[in-house]
Amino acid sequence: MPHARHHHRPVREALGVTWLGLACNLLLAVGKGFVGLLTNSAALIADAGHSFSDLLSDGVTLWALWVSRMPRDENHPYGHGRFETVGALFVAVLLGATGIGVAIHAFSYLDTPVIPAPLAFWTAGVSIFVKEGLFWVTRSVGKREHSRVLMTNAWHHRSDALSSVASLAGIGAAQFGFPLMDPIAGFLVAGLILRIAVELGHESLRELTDETADEAMLERIHKQVAKVEGVEHFHEVRARPMGPNLLVDLHIEVDRLMTVSAAHQVAERVRWGVLNEIPEVNEVLVHVDAEQDLEDENVQLMRPQSEIEQDIRRSLAKLPEIKGITHIYCHFLNQMLTVQVNLLLDPDLQIRTAQQIARQARLCVEQIPDVQDADIHLELHDGGTGHEAIAVATVRGAAHLRRMSE
Repeated sequence: MPHARHHHRPVREALGVTWLGLACNLLLAVGKGFVGLLTNSAALIADAGHSFSDLLSDGVTLWALWVSRMPRDENHPYGHGRFETVGALFVAVLLGATGIGVAIHAFSYLDTPVIPAPLAFWTAGVSIFVKEGLFWVTRSVGKREHSRVLMTNAWHHRSDALSSVASLAGIGAAQFGFPLMDPIAGFLVAGLILRIAVELGHESLRELTDETADEAMLERIHKQVAKVEGVEHFHEVRARPMGPNLLVDLHIEVDRLMTVSAAHQVAERVRWGVLNEIPEVNEVLVHVDAEQDLEDENVQLMRPQSEIEQDIRRSLAKLPEIKGITHIYCHFLNQMLTVQVNLLLDPDLQIRTAQQIARQARLCVEQIPDVQDADIHLELHDGGTGHEAIAVATVRGAAHLRRMSE
């Protein structure tokens, strides 16, 4: 029995770690900017600019987390998970803009390099400690919640820590008589920021363009579907990220003569099995096939069943011994149409006579142009309140006798 799923993960922890990052970034941006101006350190001023950009990225992250966890609505039947990916892409763009700004600022110090005061060195060290801590905390929450925007923001923290390392190295080298190393360190910071921005932006674009999930995830889905009783084969298994969740669709093959309701039950077992066993999956669409799908250019469609039924009834009206038609079933398999027809006959008929009528009915039905095979079942009713029926089935010319009680 499938249990209830909670599709919207709580955001309290994610929002908490983002607010923590925002507060730290505000303090670091102000502190590094003030010390950088006070000590004339190009690298530290560039690093402060990076921290200011982190404030904006934290704001985008807060917005994306809030919107992406909103419940489904009429305009977003699959949820709002993609807003998280959009937020991650925007953070990556902000990161890239920061990298360009840092490079421009560092370039302005190349002609007139200065030796920063020792205070700049210690400020960069504090920044490394704080930002690396934020990286690990945010990354941990992002992994638990499968949040793309949190993971992107975590790497934004890490990029700030790396830029502070470059600043620390540049300031230290300047202290030992190499003032040109300070703006050079600023260029290194810019390069690191741009590299991370490109990588994070590329990952977000992959998700927005519906790139499939990784092979490990697809393998987990395959193993789960293979466990379900009633699935003879499955194919076209696809999974695509939707923010913190995955959307899965697949085709399963069931017994070709299985009823629609029974096939639906198999599909539901597949759906709930994947949802319950793979928490990352938020929605599963299961298409049921009676056989392997053919290539698009080879597909032929059966005529509407109503038209086929009309032709069958018109054809069998030539046989006066037939008292009525109880059921008509159409099976379109391997590009061939097989029909099963249940007919009512007079209960006083001898079995041999009933068999002859079955053969005649089969020949009449198979004269319909697109019917390749006919399976005729004859029901002989006694006309009482309760009744017994003898069914004579003719399949591809072979007569079979069975007795049924209803």
